[in-house]
Amino acid sequence: MNVDVLQTLINSLGFPIVMVGACGFFIWKMYQAQLQDKERLYVELGKATAANEKFAGIISTYTGKLESIENKVDKIQDKVGA
Repeated sequence: MNVDVLQTLINSLGFPIVMVGACGFFIWKMYQAQLQDKERLYVELGKATAANEKFAGIISTYTGKLESIENKVDKIQDKVGA
């Protein structure tokens, strides 16, 4: 913003009114930035949730395979130990 425009506003409206307007504009801009950040976080949270669900499925698959292997090892141990 040009200094002459700011000086004219202060002279015509007064310093407190101009500062209230500037602070209001600043708050509005910060609020808009916060909304954009929030939307980006929701997108990333959705991606993380989907990845966690896939990992949970993989872990459950490997848990079942590990239990199967443990059962086979127990059977082999029974045959060898007997």
